[in-house]
Amino acid sequence: ERPASVVKELLENALDSGADHIEIEIEDGGQKSIKITDNGSGIPKEELLLAVSRHATSKIKSGADLAAVATLGFRGEALASISSVSRFQISSRYEGDKTAWQLSAEGEGNWSEMQPVAGKQGTRVVVADLFFNTPARKKFLSSVRTEFSHIDQLVKRVMLSRPEVSIKLTHNE
Repeated sequence: ERPASVVKELLENALDSGADHIEIEIEDGGQKSIKITDNGSGIPKEELLLAVSRHATSKIKSGADLAAVATLGFRGEALASISSVSRFQISSRYEGDKTAWQLSAEGEGNWSEMQPVAGKQGTRVVVADLFFNTPARKKFLSSVRTEFSHIDQLVKRVMLSRPEVSIKLTHNE
């Protein structure tokens, strides 16, 4: 719907990964760029494409997991939805792996080949040019100041509920 909903989904994924340090970098109220970097467990190379696929999730491994959902996000829609309306890049290094792996897409389902990249344990998601391919949605966004205010309020609520997690939020550097 708006940049704040993108931040919410990505922030919840970072928290689900066990991250205790999360950096959120916003440009132009999230309309130009949203970057979220965490030091969580990361995503294994074999599950990276699954994590960004529609109707799929790497967070549920068995039927019993459905009855005991303990994560904020588990439906398998967020990353696929976000990537379909942005220039999207995800890189992740799973705990114990020697390298990080990266996928990128411009719009729905146009995924690049997975590439090895340098990176610390955890995940980094870059969402650029939000709604670049859906101009009608872009028209309904508010001013940069208002959109950032929604993000700021969201992050403050999360910070208050998770004081053990270090969260850094920057806007326009």
